[in-house]
Order: sequence, then C-alpha cells, then structure tokens
Amino acid sequence: MAKRGLSLAGVGLALLMWLGAACAAPPAYLTLSAGTEVPLRTYPARGNTLLLWFVCDEGHSSNEARTAGKLASHGYETWFPDMLDAHFLPILPSSLEQIPADEIREIIAHAIKLSGKKIVLVTAGHGATPILRGARAWQDEATAQGRSALAGALLFYPDLYSIAPAPGVEAQYHPIVTQTRLPLFIYQGQLSPGRWWLEHLKVEFARGGTKVESKILPMVRSHFYVRPDATPAENAMAEKLPQLVLDALNQLEIKP
Repeated sequence: MAKRGLSLAGVGLALLMWLGAACAAPPAYLTLSAGTEVPLRTYPARGNTLLLWFVCDEGHSSNEARTAGKLASHGYETWFPDMLDAHFLPILPSSLEQIPADEIREIIAHAIKLSGKKIVLVTAGHGATPILRGARAWQDEATAQGRSALAGALLFYPDLYSIAPAPGVEAQYHPIVTQTRLPLFIYQGQLSPGRWWLEHLKVEFARGGTKVESKILPMVRSHFYVRPDATPAENAMAEKLPQLVLDALNQLEIKP
C-alpha cells in the first residue's frame, strides 16, 4: 500500500510539473546568443498553435492587438517580438528588412522550446525576406522529425524583390523564394502594384516546391491595416483582419 501511495504521489508530481510548464507565462524578453534582448508582447491562449508576428511596432497597432486578442479567443496564441526596438531601428515598415535572418532562426527555436507549440510566422511587406530566410535557416538545423514544428507562414503583401521592378520588366526575386519549403498563404491588395506579380511570384515559389494559397483583397493598398491615410474601404478591410488571419490558417489546415 505504501509503495502504491508513493507511485501515485510520483504521478501526481509529474502531472503538476507538466501543468506548470504548460501554464507558464511567456517571457517579457527573449535573449539571443549575441546578447541582444528582444522585447516580447504576448497574447496567451490554450491551443497548440503560436503565431510569431513580426511587425514594426511590437503589435501596438490597434488592429494587430485586436486581432491577437480575437485569435486568443479561438485558441491561437500570438507573440510580437519587437525586433526594431532591439536594434534601435526607426518604426518604419522598411526597417523590417534589416532584421538579421539568423536572429529569426533563434526566435523560432526559442518559441518552440518555451511554448511546446507549433509555430506559424506572420509578417508583411519588407519583413517577408528575413522571416523566410530565418525559417529556412531554422529548418536546415532542425531534425527531419522536428521540422514539422514550423507549420507555415502568412504573408501580407510581401516584398520579395531582389531589385525594384521596373514597368514592362519581369520581376526578379530574392533567392529565398525558390529556397523556401514551407506552406504559405499570401494576401495581396487589389490596388497594390504587387497584385500584378502575384501569380508570377507563386510560380517562383512552386519552382522550389512550395505550394502557395492566396487571395486578392478588393479596393485596398499595401499596409491597409496600419495606414494613417487609410480609405473607408481600407478601414473596413482592417476591421476584418482577425477573420482574414483565421481564414488563412483554415486554408493552411492549421488548427489551434
């Protein structure tokens, strides 16, 4: 009887330790190997999927914060790593392309280790190149079994050009486009110049073996959900941001 009591006590202790790890609060900072401290804004949730959303203002945009809160109610956790603050970069969308890809690799690894959840990357515009490069670097180091922890990426109006496209000249893309091996969903604005190259971009991704789902958003430009000069149509689309993210996750078959 005493032995059985000890056995049950051991099981109980193990369960408490597991629950403690599962319920542990996310950190306020992620410390990278070079000593860089990355501030982290988090929206915890009970599900098994975590969105790593790389933005230019740590997710303080009302639309991004509102979306993260709504996603949490559906079981999707969201973390906003503030890479620009970590590197003292100006809060501009173009600053995202200066994020070191190797730091993205580290953040993905930290998120998987700390949360135990599968990861979905989210970014927009210039953030697409370093995020996809970081994802590829993480995959190159991961075991074949471990790679499934990175479930996919959602890209809003991605800027993946190696040089700015000129009128009448075929777009040229960063090499990471054909090197990517990750399920992707792309939203592109109907009024964005990138709309005309979307199918071409998908063909380039397919050359590397990546299948891309996509949707054109009517009557909006790039950065529609953070624009200070947003039109009524763009404001209306921004209100739908939580549903856009949920729809993309559904298309990628990524459950909470």
